[in-house]
Order: sequence, then C-alpha cells, then structure tokens
Amino acid sequence: MIKNLVHALDALLWRRGVQHPQIRFVVRNVLVAAMLGLLTGAVCFYWTPVIFWFGVGLALLAQVFWGLAHFFLRTNLLEYTTALLMVALLRSTGRLLLTGVVLYVALVWCRAPVWALLGGLVANTAVALGSYGLAGRTGHNC
Repeated sequence: MIKNLVHALDALLWRRGVQHPQIRFVVRNVLVAAMLGLLTGAVCFYWTPVIFWFGVGLALLAQVFWGLAHFFLRTNLLEYTTALLMVALLRSTGRLLLTGVVLYVALVWCRAPVWALLGGLVANTAVALGSYGLAGRTGHNC
C-alpha cells in the first residue's frame, strides 16, 4: 500500500514537471511528511491541537518546496535574464505572502502554539536536507 502511494505521488510529481529524480525524491518526502502530520493532527485534534499545528508547519514548508521545484525545473536556466529573476522574485514573494497570511491567521485568530508551527517548519527542513543528502549519496533515483 505504501509503495503504491509513493508511486502515485511520484507519477503526480512527474506529470507536474518535477522530473529530476533527486528533487522529486526531496519534494515527495516533504509532501509525505506534511500529509502524515496533517492527518495525524486531524485525528488527534480532539485530544491535543498541537500535533495539528505541527502538521500545518510541515505543510507550509511543503508548499514552498513544491513551488520552488515546480518553477525552477520548468525554467530554462542556461541563460540568465532579468525577466527570469523578476518572475522568480514575484513568485517567491507571493509564496512568502501566503505563508505570512497563514501564519497570521494561525497565530492571531486561532491562537496556535508558536513552538508547534516552528517545529513543523524545522522538521520539514530537516526532512528536505536529509532527503537531499540521501538522494545525493545513493546517486540514483531513490
């Protein structure tokens, strides 16, 4: 079952333009961590909402990694242009604004614990770095 889920997620990422095997491995692991965090948090929300907010932190960083991978793998990076820089900055600013709005709503309106959100962001960063290191070490499609 897990193998089928991983294969389906890999196929989805491939269709969406994330075709580099190492980057796809990183994005897949970050997305799986976010999905597991949100699912576990939704199940345990009645007892403790901290796990849910941890999952929200995981999901925030997952959307950043997804967006960066999606943009840069579809772009021809052989030649630097100022238009490429402007598009990259505008897209990154949009993602940063979305992340800021979600964090504002979570912290101010929903009174989410800061440490849970920060822990999710840090945990998914660790998942991304560890996945990238593992993918680079094995040297092939993970």
